[in-house]
Amino acid sequence: MAFLFVLTDQTTGTFSREWHWSIAGGILGAGLAAPIAGYVVFILALAYPLYSISIYIAALALSILILMAFLAPRHLTPLIFTLTVPLLASCRIAVMVPLLAGLWWAEWGGVLIGVGSALWLKVFAGMCGITPDLTQLGGQTLATHHLIDRFHAANSLQTLLWLAEPLAPDSRTLLLNVLEVIGWGLAGYGVGLVGRRLNGKSRPGLGLFASVSAGLLGIGLGSLALPVILDLRARSALSISHLSGFLLECVAGSTIAVALWAVSSHLTRPAVMHTRSQTELYRPKRTPTLSPRPLGRPQAREDEPTDIIMIDLD
Repeated sequence: MAFLFVLTDQTTGTFSREWHWSIAGGILGAGLAAPIAGYVVFILALAYPLYSISIYIAALALSILILMAFLAPRHLTPLIFTLTVPLLASCRIAVMVPLLAGLWWAEWGGVLIGVGSALWLKVFAGMCGITPDLTQLGGQTLATHHLIDRFHAANSLQTLLWLAEPLAPDSRTLLLNVLEVIGWGLAGYGVGLVGRRLNGKSRPGLGLFASVSAGLLGIGLGSLALPVILDLRARSALSISHLSGFLLECVAGSTIAVALWAVSSHLTRPAVMHTRSQTELYRPKRTPTLSPRPLGRPQAREDEPTDIIMIDLD
């Protein structure tokens, strides 16, 4: 949360350097003390930078963040994970979001985070003046200065229209965007479902590969297969460079998702205490065996040493 505030304030240039780092430190300290307290301080800190862009942008963003505060006490990590998806898209690893969500939070957690992150990424890209096509967003720099210059003087109606226009300029583009969002939701659901059913099997590596493959299948179905079948995406637009870039993004995202899941599962694994086994605890103790006395000639009684007790009788 502190990192998101730092990026937002650096983009808008609202606070001075002293206040900038002081507020970031306050968010970090409050989040370490209590996550919900850090989230509240994060919302309060974002109010003025968002207001400097547009009062209507600030009202929409803060209202959504405040509504999500009811989920923050128990689901703060997936919420922040969803908000950071535009940064991951510029690094070509945004595909990891629904995959890792399915691995961490099972089927329905993967669905919610997959749908929410895809929709947020599309809206933010449209606000920055970039195409909201998820297959073309990888590696593009999000022009936040365009967002500030465009929405700074917009009224309430223009703000709403400019938010929806990139997603629905016509019915075909709207359907394409809906299919892509559903594809990310299917990716999170497929990863969580396959991973849960194969959990505890003899080959965990094979189950992990199958779950990630199911997630990539959902992304490919929503972003490529169904749009081409429904003639929403021209076949000529699927050039070799376009497909290879999207494929590399999927491979990089899935690899990082598997690596993060492996590290987190290793760190959360309970420590194994080396104790004695049940068989060792209940094994009867061996009694030492006495070696037999050597057989020899019996000793005469008179040869045996005897104690002589002398009693004086009065």
